[in-house]
Amino acid sequence: MQEKIIRLKDRKKINKNTLAMWFDKTGTGYEFEPGQYAQITLLEPVYNDAEGNSRLFSICSSPQKDYLMFTTRALDSAFNKNILELPMGSKASIGEPGGNTVLHKDSKIPAVFLIGGIGITPVRCMVEYIVESNLPYKAYLFFSNPDSESMAFLNEFEIWAKDYPDFKFIPTIDDVNDKNWKYKFGYINRDMIVKYIPDVKAPIYYIVGPPQMVDAMEQILLGLEVSADKIKLEKF
Repeated sequence: MQEKIIRLKDRKKINKNTLAMWFDKTGTGYEFEPGQYAQITLLEPVYNDAEGNSRLFSICSSPQKDYLMFTTRALDSAFNKNILELPMGSKASIGEPGGNTVLHKDSKIPAVFLIGGIGITPVRCMVEYIVESNLPYKAYLFFSNPDSESMAFLNEFEIWAKDYPDFKFIPTIDDVNDKNWKYKFGYINRDMIVKYIPDVKAPIYYIVGPPQMVDAMEQILLGLEVSADKIKLEKF
């Protein structure tokens, strides 16, 4: 696939440390699978630094949309200063999609997402695709963050869980002092997984997040005798 030209459509901070950006892909013919990532290169940058103006981003939006959504938490880079200040319509190129966490095709097999922090980005794409397409997956999202203000897309996942009975949302935070938090506290653990997943050996598991978290989740699943070929990993 040749690189396609996309244009900046919108940008905003969606919580205390996450910047979201949207690019119009109308007329580009750009195609990807739910869960993939791609390299974005800004073609009209104002700021430059040693890291350059290309980044790999997981695609947050469903393939059915006419735009591509990405998020980042490295807010002090030249790339993100450009995103915050470039005029709407500024050009970028997007490369061929790739990644290890593409949504499996057989909807009879449940999907379980074990996610930490900004690892949520490819999962938002997959869940939006499942819900908006009304696909018959049973899907479970375990989502861990330090605190509620760090939890990207919380409201969207709450709405999708309400509207789509086969999607279960299990968010958890470390901040036990948050009196307004109505969900779980602490890390995702073995007991939590076993409580919500009726047959732990049946699903395809997607683990995305910091390396230490991904390794810990993989060990839990292997300890539950989940087959290694049913575990998809992506370390952020």
